[in-house]
Amino acid sequence: MPDITESARETVQDVLSRVENVNLSTGAPSKPLLGLPVRRVIPQDVHSLIDYAGGAAGLLAASLANTTRGRLANSSLSAASTGVAVLTDYKLSLAKVIPIEVHEAIDYVWGLSNVMAPFALGYYRKDKMVSWVQIALGMGTIAASLFTDYRAFSGSRQDGQSRRSSSKSRGKKKKR
Repeated sequence: MPDITESARETVQDVLSRVENVNLSTGAPSKPLLGLPVRRVIPQDVHSLIDYAGGAAGLLAASLANTTRGRLANSSLSAASTGVAVLTDYKLSLAKVIPIEVHEAIDYVWGLSNVMAPFALGYYRKDKMVSWVQIALGMGTIAASLFTDYRAFSGSRQDGQSRRSSSKSRGKKKKR
């Protein structure tokens, strides 16, 4: 039994060391959110996959809804989430229109909208399962956004610099 425990420990340490060496996003690390001591551990690239999965889950919830309000709320919020993801300045988008800082703010609003919609639109009692899926989606999005490291996507610029780092350095002289 001690051999299995030691072997498992070595395997876990090996995986963790490999994960630490992977550098998916580039640019300056995200600043703490509202001064909270939250460690940003989800790479932006993984967050983009979460965005598309959330949009798909919202569409699934819309198709399972028993009420018109539940269907409309889930399909509308799902379309909004997917639309923002498609237009955000990160690797898995079609057009780099929405800055990542704006995307982060939209994620919080979208998450809160999903949590509140079943109650505000009055379909929670008639569509409990869909409501719980929607509430979980909203809370999951808020949690994922809190822990996402929104580093700028360097591929969106030809010179390889991130927008955040180049915009800060433009027009400013270094202090000595």
